[in-house]
Amino acid sequence: MAPPQIHKTDKCSVNPPPGGPFSAIIASMWPQDILSQLATVEDSSGQPEFRYDEFGFRVDEEDGAEPNSNKLRGAPLDDDSQTKLKWQAHLEFSTSIECKSDLGWDKSTDAIPRSEKLRGLVRAGIPHSMRAALWYRLSGASEKRKTSEFTYEEMVRATVSLETAPCARQIEKDLLRTMPNNGCFSTSESVGVGKLRRILRAVAWLYTDIGYCQGTGMVAANLLLFMEEEAVFWMMATIIENLLPASYYSNTLLGIQADQRLLRQLIVSLLPDMDALLNLHDIELSLISLHWFLTVFASVVHTRVLLRVWDLFFYEGSQVLFQVSLAMLSLRQFQFIQLDNSAQIFNELSDLPETIDDIEELIEKAVSLAGSLSEVGLDALRRKHLAYIMAEQGSLINPDSGYVPLQSIRRRSMKRARSMLSLFWPSGGSLEETTSSTGSKSKNVVQTELVSELREHVIRIARHFLAVDSRYGDVSLAADYSLSSHHKDHETYISVARKRNRRAKALLDFERHDDDELGFHRNDIITVLSMKDEHCWIGELNGLRGWFPAKFVELLDERSKQYTVAGDDSITEQITDHVRGFFCPSFKRILEHGMKKATILGAPCHPWLFVEEAASREVEKDFKSVYSRLVLCKTYRLDEDGKVLTPEELLYRAVQSVNQSHDRAHAQMDVKLRSIVCIGLNEQVLHLWLETLAGCQPVVNKWYHSWSFMRSPGWVQIKCELRVLSSFSFSLSEDWELSVKKDSSIPLKEGVRDMLVKHHLFSWDL
Repeated sequence: MAPPQIHKTDKCSVNPPPGGPFSAIIASMWPQDILSQLATVEDSSGQPEFRYDEFGFRVDEEDGAEPNSNKLRGAPLDDDSQTKLKWQAHLEFSTSIECKSDLGWDKSTDAIPRSEKLRGLVRAGIPHSMRAALWYRLSGASEKRKTSEFTYEEMVRATVSLETAPCARQIEKDLLRTMPNNGCFSTSESVGVGKLRRILRAVAWLYTDIGYCQGTGMVAANLLLFMEEEAVFWMMATIIENLLPASYYSNTLLGIQADQRLLRQLIVSLLPDMDALLNLHDIELSLISLHWFLTVFASVVHTRVLLRVWDLFFYEGSQVLFQVSLAMLSLRQFQFIQLDNSAQIFNELSDLPETIDDIEELIEKAVSLAGSLSEVGLDALRRKHLAYIMAEQGSLINPDSGYVPLQSIRRRSMKRARSMLSLFWPSGGSLEETTSSTGSKSKNVVQTELVSELREHVIRIARHFLAVDSRYGDVSLAADYSLSSHHKDHETYISVARKRNRRAKALLDFERHDDDELGFHRNDIITVLSMKDEHCWIGELNGLRGWFPAKFVELLDERSKQYTVAGDDSITEQITDHVRGFFCPSFKRILEHGMKKATILGAPCHPWLFVEEAASREVEKDFKSVYSRLVLCKTYRLDEDGKVLTPEELLYRAVQSVNQSHDRAHAQMDVKLRSIVCIGLNEQVLHLWLETLAGCQPVVNKWYHSWSFMRSPGWVQIKCELRVLSSFSFSLSEDWELSVKKDSSIPLKEGVRDMLVKHHLFSWDL
């Protein structure tokens, strides 16, 4: 049988034939460049470089093709006429939808009443031509779009603020890795790449607790094959908020960890033979099944199977994940039992989704398990497992009590346009009116959520240090709220560990040639024994002593802390994500809470401007003496061996330093705020800086309402939470987010040549 011919409709557009390459995806995703090449090859009776299936996946590469089988590649994905008539009759009878044309969907109401009849139709399969519209309505995405306070276009415009965020960089890295074997996503110019980028950035912007997770990229990319860009975004919002439990895609992955334990529990009760096999060979199933759940089976089963699974998922919810997983294991468990080798069993389990080629058999088995599973029962078990996981991680939860703190997804809020009157009077009247309308109870709830979120990120950073450096094993992660702790803060700040020798970190590799030289690798920690010479220092490393160029190292600040790679963002990338990606936005929300809104006659409103003004006001009290100390410290490096500057003076110097370096790079105020937080962590004074800011009453009263953290005793609790971080040693670069960074490798070696000639150290080959 001859392959279907590609149809050219005009000079600019090429349509795929029914059953041919890309024929089962929406027209807006047709890659015209690939379709044109295929048409040209057919006209010349040649062979194309790649062959594509109806969904756009390459089918002629052994390691790049989508997992499938000949049985699934058979007939074209056409609508069954009888099935389509049943759907049309049901929709026209139960709703106002006239689904014989696309216009009917647009004019109809979005709600489709749920019924046993509808459930039976969904389980039998949705006609492919109706899938996009029905998924959109059955899942609740259409209703979510209607009730949203802002549009998709507004969120896309707002994602400009994420340009330098870690999640934006990770999204760029993963765009071409998501579905590289699909013609719609294979190159940077592919039609789906730009759409996927905008969707993932919008999701990261809207859900600050989630940011970006690779699982969302896989789901969104598959949805884009069948739905328009905006519809895919609202589908993703529905999946995150409604269809899957909270924390599924969060940094902690608590939700999906709980589901993996729940799946294992269900295997024990429903598939005892499979459970015995897994226990006998000590196989951790979650290593395999976590990816199934994280991507909702996208990329692990053939697309034809995925479509039927998603028909069920968008109607019945997350219980389908368990039904399908158990069905696959049940259909193949007797084959697994016949295997004796643990490695063989693990590999067969990993390949299990690819072996599914009978869709009806899988759906029938999954539906038969529905009687044993219910969303209510699963939710109760989920909460139980979630409680145990959180208890294991140190959260104060009693698993047996059945109580788990509400795990909800929080959306970002967007400032809406206000009336002309509100531009002059931001509160729209008196402050009392605003307070009464909002309600003190709701303000307390918001404050509690903000403090809880901040503590979560503080604990996350602390656990990072505990995992990387065993020296912090005795550090307490509990905040000290006692009155005496505040009296000790300044004593702790000025206390400096008196050490005979200082240490330095190597900035590059330096090879040892003579016995009197000290060789080292980049990031090695060197004990400096002598700094008498300006250019050549004497140091010790791994029991060896020798000379080395002073410009090749960077002195470590160990006045009251001991350096660790766990807090060095030039070595450990995770600390950057923890601090700049999660902690800093949470701290910013603390500073933003209760901040007075900008007016048309006033200056812009941002926490950085408040910090800047408060820092200047604090040193104005005795500016001459403060300025003298700052100059002396810079000239004679007085603060290298001790802490001669007060926290207020240190804050003022940090603000000036950030402004000077960041203004040259045209950095935004968000970047400045994150940078000064990093400086505060480096100096172990972030909690003292908060006390300084809250104590500057004239500036605080100017910027904040009376119910804010900064004008209420609430700041004291935040200070106690931040104090936990002062127990750890950070070495964070304040210029990490600047687009123009210093390239120290070239001037470093050039600047040391004169020193080598002066000291006749010609053996140092630079």
